[in-house]
Amino acid sequence: MLVACLRPLLCCALTAAGVLFSLCCSSQVQPGERTQPHWFSLDGASRLRFEQLHGQYRVGREGSDQGLFLRTNVRARARFSSVLLETEVLDARHVLGIADGGSPLSASTINPLDVLQANLQFNTGQFAKFGPGVLKLGRFTMDLGSGRFVTRNGTRNTINSYAGLEWSWGGAQGSQWRAFYTSPVQRRVDGLALDNRAKTDQVQAKARFWGLHNSSQTGALKTQWFWFGLKEQDAVNQPSAKRNIDTLGVSLATTPGPGRWMAEVETAAQWGEVWRGSQGRQKHSAYFFHLTGGYQIDSTRNTLWALHYDYVIGDVTGDDNPADQRSQGFDSLFGGRRGDFGPTGIFGPFTRTNLNTPGLSLTTSPSPRWQLKAMARGYWLASQSGGLPAAGITSNQASSRYIGSQASLRLRWRPSAPWLLDATAAYLAAGDVLEHVGKGDARYAYLALTYQF
Repeated sequence: MLVACLRPLLCCALTAAGVLFSLCCSSQVQPGERTQPHWFSLDGASRLRFEQLHGQYRVGREGSDQGLFLRTNVRARARFSSVLLETEVLDARHVLGIADGGSPLSASTINPLDVLQANLQFNTGQFAKFGPGVLKLGRFTMDLGSGRFVTRNGTRNTINSYAGLEWSWGGAQGSQWRAFYTSPVQRRVDGLALDNRAKTDQVQAKARFWGLHNSSQTGALKTQWFWFGLKEQDAVNQPSAKRNIDTLGVSLATTPGPGRWMAEVETAAQWGEVWRGSQGRQKHSAYFFHLTGGYQIDSTRNTLWALHYDYVIGDVTGDDNPADQRSQGFDSLFGGRRGDFGPTGIFGPFTRTNLNTPGLSLTTSPSPRWQLKAMARGYWLASQSGGLPAAGITSNQASSRYIGSQASLRLRWRPSAPWLLDATAAYLAAGDVLEHVGKGDARYAYLALTYQF
């Protein structure tokens, strides 16, 4: 009980220490001087975000939801010769009691003060014909490629971490390699997430997540390919989806620039087995495809118009019968969805499964301190009989596949280096799939203020 009471105070103390440290360094250091000892660094961020959702699209929930969420992370790094020690703590909670029992809170939203990273990094030097490498051992976060399958979460209030090893090294012709073998860390809360009571995060002892990722650059073309494997089983006090799946994919992207066209293509195939409650073991086969094409108008405002298309379907053989003991839901593993499908938080109606969605976006920066992004997308089910997991719709009984249309607008303003203001609004116009289960339009907005030190 005493530890639980002291956790919020400790989080505030760590944040205050980081802020004071950064302020003292910035006020005493002259141009060209070091702000911190050469062997030690301290950084972090604290974000306060208010979210409001009107019109609940989730089956089994009604009315509106809201919440005030605080996420604080503090990271310390110390280097000794060729060894780097990295530690980071994260505190993610709701504050002032604005969220209530009807709000969709879970360990994906709330994760009171706990260890996010604690690892040792060793410089492995030159390896055969490859370039220098770094071996990381312990608990750490990862961000790979587009972030659609493995990402360090930015918008979400909590962040994924893993325990194990990761080796990154340079390859021929400037290519970069990353290989890892880990167990995901399970975020936990004591009792209801609404209570903000901490429970020590735990390594999932019966889960293994491994992968190999390569990226290379040739002129304006960036090529990536990856192979990820996830094998997990249920364990005592660690319920999981019980999956044994492989994901193999490739990505091609060109760098945007003034007066230039850009494109990004990413595709992945997935296979294996999953276990789904009373249905038992099912063969898993799924496919994902993403396409973006756009044109950057000028260099002063970096204005980019882009067309988007995502298609995510299960069972690439074409059989979409949910009763045939074949799993059809594409699994995006530990990836993010903010960039493709709009804001998440207590909103986030779309995940990367069973979707057929075209869209249009505009990104522009009126000045270096301002950035605006507008996006509009239409959403259809890729499989007529499949469901919409984020809305709690397990199968579609409507006469069409049309889920609805979503428009979103995001404005980011950085008044000074450490401060960032982020305002977002989204409107979901319900289509046949949502209306069939008694759901109408939904409106969502958030306002977030971040201080980085």
